[in-house]
Amino acid sequence: SGLGPYGAGDSGTAASHVFQSIRPSPLPDLGEPCTEPSEDAKDKIQFAVNNLARNNLSEKTGEVDKMLQPKYFIWFSQDIMVKRASQEPNYHALYLQFVEALNRPDLTRCILRETLVSISRLLNAETTPGSSRDQGYLKNLGAWLGGITLARNLPILRENVSFKDLLCEGYNSNRLIVAIPFVCKVLEQAARSTIFHPPNPWLMSIMGVLAELYDTANLKLKLTFEIEVLCKALTLDVKDIQPTAILGSQPMRGAVDALTADLAKAAIGGDTGDTRGPAGAGAPAADAAGTLAGAVQMPVINGADISVDILGVLSQHASFHTAESLFAQQPTMKKIFYMLTERMIREIIPIHVARSIYVAVSCTRDTIQKDFCGEPNEENVHRA
Repeated sequence: SGLGPYGAGDSGTAASHVFQSIRPSPLPDLGEPCTEPSEDAKDKIQFAVNNLARNNLSEKTGEVDKMLQPKYFIWFSQDIMVKRASQEPNYHALYLQFVEALNRPDLTRCILRETLVSISRLLNAETTPGSSRDQGYLKNLGAWLGGITLARNLPILRENVSFKDLLCEGYNSNRLIVAIPFVCKVLEQAARSTIFHPPNPWLMSIMGVLAELYDTANLKLKLTFEIEVLCKALTLDVKDIQPTAILGSQPMRGAVDALTADLAKAAIGGDTGDTRGPAGAGAPAADAAGTLAGAVQMPVINGADISVDILGVLSQHASFHTAESLFAQQPTMKKIFYMLTERMIREIIPIHVARSIYVAVSCTRDTIQKDFCGEPNEENVHRA
C-alpha cells in the first residue's frame, strides 16, 4: 500500500514481477499503528520542507521535528521524501542533510524501505520501459538510494537488493533499458564513499557484470553511455574491468530449460515412472509367466549389485553442452546432478536388467522345448 513515487498511484501495472532481486525490509516496530497527520499538520510539514534551504536547515528541522510523530513516519517517507527524491535530484544532498539532522533511526529505515518499494514498483511496471518520465524517476531514486547508503559508507544488504541478480533478470527479460541506468546511478554514489569506492570487491563484482554486458549484450548506445559515465565517475576504464561469465552465451533461464531437457534425455529406459522395487516390478511378469509350464522365476537384483563407478563414468563421459554455462556458474549444481543421476541409475537399471534376464531365459527355454520336443534322450535336451 501507499503512494507511488510521483503521486497518487503507480506508473503502471506490474502483472508479473520480473525483478525479484529487490526485497524491501519489513516495517520497523514504531510502537503504534501508522497513520497520516491531520490536514493542518500536513500543511505545516509540507510548508517547512518546501522552504527548506541550507541557511535555514536547523530552523526547518526543528519545526518538522516537533510535529513528526513515529506514527507519521510512513506517510512522511512516502509522500514527502521519496516523492521529492524521485522528482528533484538537485536537492538530494539537502534532503539527506535534513534527514540526518532529524536524527530518527526508525525514520531513516522507513525512508530506505519506501525507497525500495517505489523502485520495485517502477522496475516491474509494464509502462516503465516505454516511458522516459518513469525511467527518469527510476534513475533519480537510484541516485537517492546510493546517497542514503553508499555515500554514507552504509552497505546495501543483499537481502534488500542483489545487483548482479537484478542485471541478470533485466538481461533475461529484455528489460536492461531500466535495469542498467538504475544500477549505474546507485553505484555512482560509491565515488563519494571511503569504503565502497574501487577497488572494493563488492563494487568490482557488479562492475564485472556491467563489463560483460558492455562487451557481449549488443547494448543500445544509450546503455553503453550509462556504463561509461559510471566508469568515469569511479575513475575506471571499462576496458580494464575483468568481465564476468555470469550471463554466458544465453539467458540463465534458457540454460535451466536446457538442463531440464538434458535430464529428460538422460533417463534410462522408457518406464521411469515405476518407482517400485525390482521384486514389485517383476511381479506382473512373473504372474504372466505362471501360465506356462515350469515358469521361469524373475531374478531379484538391487542397486548394490552394480559394481561400476557410476560417478566416475559420468564425470568422464557426460556432456551437457547447452547447460555448460549454468554448471560453470554453479559447480555445486553439477555435483548434485551427478548424484541424482547415480541414484536414478541404481534404482532403474536393476529393474530392466532383471526383466532382460527373464525374457532371455524364457525365450531360450521355449526355443529348446520347441526344437527338442521329439528328442527321446533327456541328456541332449539338458546340454542344449
